[in-house]
Amino acid sequence: MVAVVSSLEENAFEAAPLPAADEVQPNPLSALKRALRGRWKAGVATAALLGPVLATVGYVTGVELYDSQAILRVYPQETNILYTTGEDSVLKTFDSFVKAETTYVASHPVMERSVQILENQRPDLAEGLKASDMSRSIEIKRSDSLIVLKTRSKDQAFASQKLEAVIAAYLARKAEAEETRTSVRLEELRARETELQDRLAALRSDQLEIGGEFGLNALAKAHIEKIAQIDALSARKSEVAATLAAYEAEDGASSADTSDQEIMRATLLDRAMADLNFERAKLMSELAGLRAGYADQTNLRFQRKVEAKIDEINVIETAMDNRREQIRVLGQTGALTDVTEGGDDTTVDEIKSLYAKVSGQLDIARQEARDLNRRRIELDRVETEIDAAQNLLGETRRALEVIRLEFGRALPGYAVVMSPPSQPLEPSEDTRKMRAAGGLMAGLFIAFALMLYKALTERRLRFAETLVPVENRLPVRQVTEADESDRHAADLLRNDLQMHCLRKPRLVGDAPVIAITNAGEANSSACARALAESFARAHMRTLLIEADITCPADETGGIGWRELLRGAGVKPQAYPQQGKLWHVPAGADTQVDDGTVSAQMVRSALARAARSIDVVIVSAGALGNSLSTQFILSNADVGVLALTPADDRRAVTGLVDRLDSLPRNGSIAVVHRAHATDPWLSVQT
Repeated sequence: MVAVVSSLEENAFEAAPLPAADEVQPNPLSALKRALRGRWKAGVATAALLGPVLATVGYVTGVELYDSQAILRVYPQETNILYTTGEDSVLKTFDSFVKAETTYVASHPVMERSVQILENQRPDLAEGLKASDMSRSIEIKRSDSLIVLKTRSKDQAFASQKLEAVIAAYLARKAEAEETRTSVRLEELRARETELQDRLAALRSDQLEIGGEFGLNALAKAHIEKIAQIDALSARKSEVAATLAAYEAEDGASSADTSDQEIMRATLLDRAMADLNFERAKLMSELAGLRAGYADQTNLRFQRKVEAKIDEINVIETAMDNRREQIRVLGQTGALTDVTEGGDDTTVDEIKSLYAKVSGQLDIARQEARDLNRRRIELDRVETEIDAAQNLLGETRRALEVIRLEFGRALPGYAVVMSPPSQPLEPSEDTRKMRAAGGLMAGLFIAFALMLYKALTERRLRFAETLVPVENRLPVRQVTEADESDRHAADLLRNDLQMHCLRKPRLVGDAPVIAITNAGEANSSACARALAESFARAHMRTLLIEADITCPADETGGIGWRELLRGAGVKPQAYPQQGKLWHVPAGADTQVDDGTVSAQMVRSALARAARSIDVVIVSAGALGNSLSTQFILSNADVGVLALTPADDRRAVTGLVDRLDSLPRNGSIAVVHRAHATDPWLSVQT
């Protein structure tokens, strides 16, 4: 089986060109296709192994998932705003409120509270659960005024319990937020209410302590009566003082003077009676004016003013009665002036005693009046403060009621549970089948990835078409599945070397030198031996030289190439069972190695060996960094690079320049032990 690539200078006797399908295609996937050639069986086997294994693992790790759903509905505070279009701002406010509530349901505080609720309800499943995990496991969407919550779980009951926990946490947090929102104003007003109640209690205690068993009206009336009493006692004291002064006068028997004094006193009392009567008339007119001006008033302060006027009128009337009594007493005391001298001392003492008694009563009355006046003033102040505190307390309680009424209408709407979490009866999704399919696909992908990775990182030659980029300098003349020692492959290589030209005419006529070398795994010695035997079978005198001096010297092989390099005469050995084939072994001289050989030594040795010979086949060994191999190739007519698919691709391409420049007629490449999938391999008949 041989596939031949045409050289740069083809003629009419050359073999047919390669099929068009095997040429380099412009398709960018051709390189990938070439890289994967010959690996499909291994890839399919790997996929057949990994696919079922990963599918089984996916099915075992898959679970049945149960779905649960709950719906919250947000109602507006304003009636019919959802059905009217006149108030756009109200609708936008409500729409924004619904969005905010949807965001709040999915917030971290709500999820954290729901996790705490689940830890109390299902500690077996909620262990290690975090708020972020809870948020990721619940899908929250908004649809108009509805908030839809969906979740799924491996446990049938846990799915609905998660939604119940989220709803409970949301409602609780919302109530706490509303309470916090109004707590500041409520606390201030409640503190003010408590303060006013304490102040009222203290004022009422002061009222009881100051007033005692009397009220403000009673104190006012008692004070007025006490003033009238003081006036009466003052008049009484004046009268007694005047009487005492009359008796103590030197002319006590002068009844005329006494009569004049009594008349004067009576006149004064009569004038006082006239003044009191005038004052009474004025108060009566003021009382009539109050009643006429405030006829429709029924409040307490108006009643107090009316009662105070009536009390003043009663006091004046009492004072007038006292003046009348004094006038009557004055008439009776006139008899004191007619008593005898023998009774003067006794009468004066009695009058003095009466004067002292009246003076004491007057002082006591004045002190009592002063105390009543003080208590009346303080009680009036306390009652005024009580009225003011009661008014403030009423305003505070009304403000509290307003805040309580506005408490439920502080937001544009409120949320209620429209549909509680549903209880799943059957699993909504079985991930075992999906994971099994995913495992199978993963196995196929991993197998393909491994195959592709191995293909892209492959360092071997593998196929002959790898040398297409360098074929203009190193044409591939033969690709065969046979090994290096195959006779038929050697015959085909011999014919190809004789029929196809390289840089000069074909290898006919003078004895050409053909150097066989390799890049690594190929056996250049076996290839050279098979080629030499092929030339011998063609009745050509052929000399085979084992020129690989990098190998250890063969001390039992006799004189050979090593000795020929040193200028010794060498007689080629006849090859067994080959009439026209002679053989020069490697030699046994250990002093000749790769470091001591020179180009002149190689040239001279080849010139002496080619005498009387039709063709010289030299097994030069691996090229690499060997100096002797390079000297042999530089003195050869043709270089033959023996390759196998196991050779390193970079090592082969690195030798192209030397193989193109060293031999006189250039070099060719042959591929042995080629893969059956090599596109340059054809069946030889």
